[in-house]
Amino acid sequence: MKIASSDVAMSSQHSYSEATVSFESLKLWSNQGGTLSQINSAKLEVDTVELSEEAKYLQMSGENSVSKSSNESDSLFQLSESDKRKIELIQMLFKSLTGKKLKLVVPDNIQAPKTIAVQQLQQPQSAGWGLIYNRSTTHYEAESTSFNAQASIKTEDGREINLNLQLNLSREFISRNNLSIRAGEALIDPLVINYGSASASVTREKYEFDIDADGTLDQISFAGPGSGFLALDLNNDGIINDGRELFGPNSGDGFSDLAKYDLDKNGWIDENDAIYEKLRIWIKDAQGNDLLLALGEKGIGAIYLGNVNTSFALKNSNNELNAQIQKTGLFLKEDGSAGTIQHVDLSV
Repeated sequence: MKIASSDVAMSSQHSYSEATVSFESLKLWSNQGGTLSQINSAKLEVDTVELSEEAKYLQMSGENSVSKSSNESDSLFQLSESDKRKIELIQMLFKSLTGKKLKLVVPDNIQAPKTIAVQQLQQPQSAGWGLIYNRSTTHYEAESTSFNAQASIKTEDGREINLNLQLNLSREFISRNNLSIRAGEALIDPLVINYGSASASVTREKYEFDIDADGTLDQISFAGPGSGFLALDLNNDGIINDGRELFGPNSGDGFSDLAKYDLDKNGWIDENDAIYEKLRIWIKDAQGNDLLLALGEKGIGAIYLGNVNTSFALKNSNNELNAQIQKTGLFLKEDGSAGTIQHVDLSV
């Protein structure tokens, strides 16, 4: 297929809402037998616990209020080296159990405030320094994205093709947990061409692939059924070796990478462009074996280089991010039908 002229219009709409409600409490007691502090918070935005001056007191054994004689210093509480080591051990234990970093900000010396309202708390029976931490979280997300493309296309052999392509994506998630665990993915963004599906999806399984071309194998999700990575086998060895043979991982914009090969500047990658015959769709079969398919094997005649933002998160059943759709464009098949090609950020 050779494109003579085209008139393409694309649009998109996106909506996203999110709400998180959490309750967090932290209780500490000292090795002198008294309760050091108890903190309750309806919401903590970050994984840091900082004690207020009013909360940093040490209740004197057998007394219901805090007092000091006139000849005492203003220092009410001071951590010993042993206590500091215990705090470090608690932080390490907390991280190993929850995956979260707990930061306790306790000054070496705590000055007694002028007035302290002390709540009598039950003292633990055993001596020693301790901590009790609880957290419950409810999280809700709703997201929707719509994509619409209308085009009138003429080929060099005189064919006129009119198309109207629509794509609607939506998701909703709610979770209730007693602990929340934070993840992070650098995100790497190849182009995914959806030859047999309306939109991109990714696998739950992770595969080893050096997507950022730094010499180290990364764990990435692969393109799901009906989709594949658009690839260019630079060294003609029949293998996609790393992210340099995909469009986007190095530059962050796969559509711009692909546009460099539009020799006739008609806004399409088609048979007029030398790269058309070299482009491959990288997929995996049911056994997990790699396959490289020519565009013609899937009836793809031309890829449009225009695109619009269509932000949409691809998450697993635990609401963990596997990938993020960023942009959507279209391609044209030899039979006159159309499909989508998408810039997808993969979590690494």
